[in-house]
Amino acid sequence: MKIFWKIFLSILSIVIIMYMTLGGALLYVSFNRYLNSEVDKATNENKMFMLTLKTSIEANMINSEDLGMYMESSVVAIKKNMGNAKTQIRVFDNKWNKIYADKGVENLVKKQDIKKQKNLYVINKTEGKHYLETMSVLKVNDKKYYISIMRDIEQIYNWRDQMTFQYMAILAVALVVSGTLSYLTAKKIAKPIVKLTRTTKNMAIGNYSVRADIKNGGEIGVLTKNFNTMADAMEKNIRQLEDAARAKEDFTASFAHELKTPLTAIVGYSDMLRSMELDKKDIIEFSNYIFTQGKRLEKLSYTMMDLISIDKKNIEFNSLSMKRLMQKVSETVRPLLKQKKIHYKAAVEEAKIQGNSELLISLFTNIIDNSRKAVEENGNILVNGKRNGDTYSLSIADDGCGMEESEIKKITEAFYMIDKSRARKEGGAGIGMALCEKIVNVHKAQWNISSELGKGTEVTITFTKVEGK
Repeated sequence: MKIFWKIFLSILSIVIIMYMTLGGALLYVSFNRYLNSEVDKATNENKMFMLTLKTSIEANMINSEDLGMYMESSVVAIKKNMGNAKTQIRVFDNKWNKIYADKGVENLVKKQDIKKQKNLYVINKTEGKHYLETMSVLKVNDKKYYISIMRDIEQIYNWRDQMTFQYMAILAVALVVSGTLSYLTAKKIAKPIVKLTRTTKNMAIGNYSVRADIKNGGEIGVLTKNFNTMADAMEKNIRQLEDAARAKEDFTASFAHELKTPLTAIVGYSDMLRSMELDKKDIIEFSNYIFTQGKRLEKLSYTMMDLISIDKKNIEFNSLSMKRLMQKVSETVRPLLKQKKIHYKAAVEEAKIQGNSELLISLFTNIIDNSRKAVEENGNILVNGKRNGDTYSLSIADDGCGMEESEIKKITEAFYMIDKSRARKEGGAGIGMALCEKIVNVHKAQWNISSELGKGTEVTITFTKVEGK
């Protein structure tokens, strides 16, 4: 059953039960109050009649022989003074013989009913009507007489039936109104839940960007907010998984492509050496080409091993002088920069950081080498190191070809190369920046790459574990 119908039927059921319970209780209390009032009235009337009759007999000191005749005449006189023609009066002696009896329905009270009670009333339905009979005991001259007064109380039951009919009519109208209000209320309550259900269905079929647009307070609003937060996190995780899967595919394809070119050359030239008669010059040339491509594969395999295992090694960290570290880097890169007539300048403030010298030298060398590849002859590469309180920033800037902003996020992907022909000409495979990112993460440092096409690139690395000079 849908939640709308559950809410609707629940509200309607509660309303019906409430109306029937309260209405029934009100009718029951009102009827019993009316009936008890009539019983009290009849009982008092019986007592009054009995006392009047007793007073009349005692005042005239009637003999036992004349008592029956006098009692009959007295009853007629007293009844006439009561002025209630519908009241039926009966007087019985001790042997239940009628001394006086009005015509009407038979007695409801029997002699055995009043053996232990001086006063008694009975309500019963006879001949299609409800009657109330009150009975009292009168003692005169050591004799017992039973006085029965019976009255028609059908008007009370008619009133009850009329009130019940009116209540049922009011109840029917109330149920129609309550049903309408329950329907609208249930629809309003269920509406955000229905919307949320539709949203989950859309997400279930793969539309992860959809969100629940429900402006509601209370628990529904909190649920919606939490659902959207969960959906954001799930979409992010799915995108990351998709990116990771795509990156693995790209990595595999790029790795296979990087292997294909040198392997093709090695197989081709080695086959020529094996199957053809060549002069010494060709043999030396082909052997040199095979050696060069073999070294390229060797370098690629070592770099791949570093990329995969660098964050799994138990790396030793030491206190390192930034000036000495950059002197070693400068000594390494200067011969390559000199070949291209690149102007290189390093201005590094002294500070000590916690790190691994081999990894950091590899990091800085890779970045400078990338700058070398991007800079034309007579270009510039500037290294600037500066301490800022508890941090140390090292920036490497060039005035090379630069790159578009969309390329910046991709350069740390393994085998990604902006200019593949130039990179392969320089002997690269596109793994350097991916390795650099791993080294930065291992040192818990931060780096930022900014670049502008045609103007150059700047890489800034910020270390947090800085010691005194």
